[in-house]
Amino acid sequence: MFTVFAQKKEPVNVTNPERVDPVSDKQEYLGYTIRLIPAMPAPGSVANYGFDILKNNKPVVHQFQNALPFSQKGIQKKEDAAKIAQWIIQDYKKTGHWQNTVPAYIAHELKIETL
Repeated sequence: MFTVFAQKKEPVNVTNPERVDPVSDKQEYLGYTIRLIPAMPAPGSVANYGFDILKNNKPVVHQFQNALPFSQKGIQKKEDAAKIAQWIIQDYKKTGHWQNTVPAYIAHELKIETL
């Protein structure tokens, strides 16, 4: 008698990320350039995005890991990555400090799905 177990390579209910296009997934915001990039996936996740923030074509932020430490899913949508990058720029203009994580209440205000 033999017993065989099979398992999918990817976890259930995980979406595959859209490809990041360096031309169309770039935007100007308050004098900075936001460029979306694929990011290191959060544990148990496949789709994940990060971003670079540039000023005068020089990088000032390279967000390649999950900016949502309270969310195991990470940044699942390109639009959410852009919203987070815009918030980081706004916060920098207010405080003079670059953030590398986003508080949960900000993610909620930005309507970013975190569960």
